[in-house]
Amino acid sequence: ALLAQEYDLLVLEDLGVRNLVQKGENKKRRRLRLHDSSFSELRAVLEWGFRKRGKLVLPVPAFNTSRECFLCGGINQSLTLEDRVFLCPYCGFSLDRDLNASLVFLKRSGWVLPFWCACG
Repeated sequence: ALLAQEYDLLVLEDLGVRNLVQKGENKKRRRLRLHDSSFSELRAVLEWGFRKRGKLVLPVPAFNTSRECFLCGGINQSLTLEDRVFLCPYCGFSLDRDLNASLVFLKRSGWVLPFWCACG
């Protein structure tokens, strides 16, 4: 409820938990962890709180957000989970991996960044 009072827009990663549960190795273990963590319940509570107050809820596709360059949109296919800094092989843009992914989400949501954020 506090988030919905403070913010007008909730941008959610459209993870598709059902698909995650069905893919990959150790399916049973992953399935148990995902269901135990209650992604869908958290999402439902957040969405309800925002919509109740007439706020916007926007699901954004999650595919390649941590590998996509915020500036040019290029995909860094060689990025691994151990890499904490995103480096674009196309334009040379470099930024903390999580911050870059967050900016990609904002870009996909249609949000326009202030001019001072467009650094390169």
